[in-house]
Amino acid sequence: MPTFKPPNLQNKIIIQITDTHLMDHPETEFVHINPEQNFHAVVDDILQRFSHIDAIVHTGDLAQIANPGTYARYQTYMQKLGIPFFQIPGNHDDLALFPFHTPNPTPTVIELGEWSVILLNSAVSGQTDGYIQTEQLQQLKQILEQHINKNIILACHHHPFAMKSHWIDQHQLKNTEEFIQILENFNHIKAVIYGHVHQDSTYIWNGIQFLSSPATCVQFKPFSHDFALDDMAPGYRYLHLKENGEFETKVFRLKNFSQKIMQEISGY
Repeated sequence: MPTFKPPNLQNKIIIQITDTHLMDHPETEFVHINPEQNFHAVVDDILQRFSHIDAIVHTGDLAQIANPGTYARYQTYMQKLGIPFFQIPGNHDDLALFPFHTPNPTPTVIELGEWSVILLNSAVSGQTDGYIQTEQLQQLKQILEQHINKNIILACHHHPFAMKSHWIDQHQLKNTEEFIQILENFNHIKAVIYGHVHQDSTYIWNGIQFLSSPATCVQFKPFSHDFALDDMAPGYRYLHLKENGEFETKVFRLKNFSQKIMQEISGY
């Protein structure tokens, strides 16, 4: 397997993982798969491919069974990698237990040379839909103004624009209009990355790339009116952030991967 190296130390490499849906015990299965094994297999693939990583960003639904033990196990595992890692919650996470990096709803800012990655919380307790609180949007505007000389990537859990899958689009970010009203006032925002949809997609709005990533657990079938699982392998997104403000991105999936998914479920 080839190892990807950044051309120089001024360029930055970040990896997006998402939707691990970890259970309360590592051996527990979910829809006939083991989320823990899938997650560890994805991380192993990341470590084999990349000799240097500046940050790993988890874009939500860290836990399917959201209890203190699940979050502690995840943090212990990630700490052993020796790579800076960050996470934001999804609709399956428990906001009261989630390991935020800054007090919720204050956005977390990751400084990476000429780049800044801003982590937003779009999860709402007790709801599947996404919503970014007004206070957080106001703070985002201030951060964007303060970081006007940086290249910006934003991260949240919920998808701002429709995926053309009726069932999942009922649970997208509900205040996208307010969100993009802030974004349209700035020209240094390069991308918005998110999870929730369990699939790879690209949507361009106002010159900004909106990018979703495959889940580390099961995948959702694209363009599906009703809930449907896909047989694609788990994966993650690689982003190569260049000093000149450009970036390259690619989705990687596990090779020679097979799993028997419980296709008959109607959603989760």
